[in-house]
Amino acid sequence: MDRNRIALAVTFVVTILSLFVGLINLVSNVSSSKLTKVDAGSGFGTDRLGAALIKIEGEIHSGRSSYDSAGAQTILEQLRSIEDDSNIVGILVEINSPGGSVGASQEIYKELMYLRKDKNKKVVVSMKDIAASGGYYIASAADKIFALGGTLTGSIGVIAIAPNIKGLLERYGVKVRTFKEGKYKDSLSLFRDNTPEEDAMIQKMLSDTYEEFIEDVAKGRNQTVKFVEALAEGRIYSGQDAFRNKLVDDIGGRREALAELSKLCNYDGTLPLFEEEVNPWDRFFQLMQAKSGGFFSGEKAFLQELKRSPVLVLYPHSMAW
Repeated sequence: MDRNRIALAVTFVVTILSLFVGLINLVSNVSSSKLTKVDAGSGFGTDRLGAALIKIEGEIHSGRSSYDSAGAQTILEQLRSIEDDSNIVGILVEINSPGGSVGASQEIYKELMYLRKDKNKKVVVSMKDIAASGGYYIASAADKIFALGGTLTGSIGVIAIAPNIKGLLERYGVKVRTFKEGKYKDSLSLFRDNTPEEDAMIQKMLSDTYEEFIEDVAKGRNQTVKFVEALAEGRIYSGQDAFRNKLVDDIGGRREALAELSKLCNYDGTLPLFEEEVNPWDRFFQLMQAKSGGFFSGEKAFLQELKRSPVLVLYPHSMAW
C-alpha cells in the first residue's frame, strides 16, 4: 500500500514538473522567434515575395514530426503547400539530422527536386551540427549547400542491423517457437542465425539502395556517379573537408545561405523569411510527451538514445541511412 502511495506521489510530482518545464519552454520558444515572419492562420500565409524556411531536425522517419524528430509527412505537407505559391520564390532548408529511414529521406529529396526543377523554386541548404546519411541525401537536392566548418556530414551509405540474442536465450534455456508462411518471413529474426541465402538477399537489397543513393546525389549535385562513388562508402567529413571535396558549396550559416538564396532569386537585398506557424498547444503536448516518455518508460528512452547514434538502425526489420 505504501509503495502504491509513493508511486502515485512521484507520478504527481513529475507530472507537475513536466507541466512547469513545458510551459517555460513554450513561452521561450514563442517569444524568442524574431527571425521569421509568420502570418495568422495555417500554412506560410504570405502575400508578399519571400522564402520559406523548412527545418529538418532529428531522426528522419515516415509519418508526422515530433518534438525531436522530422517526419516526412509533415515536411512534405509544408513543401506542397508552397509549390503553387508565386510569392514563395525560394526555400531555405536547415538540416540538423544524423539521417533516418530510407523511404522518408527519398520522399523529401524527390519533393525538393520537383520544386527545384519543375516549379522553378530556388533551394539552398544550411547544415548545422550534423547533416549525414539521409540528412546529406536530402541536402543534395539543393541548388547550393552551406555547411559550418565543424558540421559532420557525408556518410553516403546504407546499413541494416539485426540484433541476435540466440546465444543469450540458449544460455538460460529459453526457446522461441516461430510459426510462419513463407520461407523468408522471419529473416533478420532476433532468435536465430541467418542462412547464407538470406544474407545474400539482404546484401542485394542494400546494394540496390546504395546505388540509388549515389545516383540521386550525383543528379542533385550535377556530378558524375564515379565522382560520388569516390567520396561515398560511408565516409564522414567535416564541413571544411566536405567543401574541399565539393560535397558542399561554401562555408557559412543561415546568414550566408539566405544571402545566396536571395541572389539566386534575383532579389535586391535579403529575402524575407517565412516559417510555418506552429500551434503552441501542439508544441506543448509534443514537449510533454518527450519529457514524460523518458521517465515512465526506460526501454523507450534507451531506444530513443540509440536513434541518435550515427548508425540509426535499431530494430530487426528496419533499414536506414
